[in-house]
Amino acid sequence: MDMDLLRTGESAHSRTMLDLPGSTDHSAAGHIRRIPLLTWHPMDQMVTSKHLPGVIHAEAALETTDVSGTRTVALKVTDDFMEPLFSEGEIIFVNPDSKWKPGDYVVANRLEGYLETLILRQVKPIGSQCMPHPLNRKYEDLPLTTQDEVWGKVVRLRKNL
Repeated sequence: MDMDLLRTGESAHSRTMLDLPGSTDHSAAGHIRRIPLLTWHPMDQMVTSKHLPGVIHAEAALETTDVSGTRTVALKVTDDFMEPLFSEGEIIFVNPDSKWKPGDYVVANRLEGYLETLILRQVKPIGSQCMPHPLNRKYEDLPLTTQDEVWGKVVRLRKNL
C-alpha cells in the first residue's frame, strides 16, 4: 500500500505539484527542462492566462531537451482521430505561444452548444477557411466556428516504441 495514499488519500504517483517556471539543467544533449504533463481539462490554466500560474497540478513532470516556450505543456493523446501519426497514449508537447499555420497540428477548444471539447487536429486549408482535419479517415473534417479557439501548436511528439 502506498504511504501517501494512506496519509492523504491521494497517491504521489497520480499527481505532481510543479512550481512554474520550471528550472533547466544543462547536459551534452542541450537544456533539460521539466514540462508539466497535464490532463486535457486543466490545460486552460496555461492557455487562457498570458502569465504562468505559480503552481500547477500535473500528472507528472517530463524531462525533455530543447522544447521552447515557457507555457509549453505535455498532453497524452486520448483517441484515434489522428492515427497513424499520433496514437492513443503517446505524448505531445503543445506551445500556446507558437504561431500556427495551415498544415500544422494544433489543439483546439471546440464549443458544441454549452460544452467545450479539446481536440487534436491538423489545420487543413479549404479555400479561404481552415478546417480541423483528423488524419484517421474514419472521421470527417469539422468547420472552425467563430467560438472555436486554437489553444496551441504541437511542437513535438514523443512516440511509443
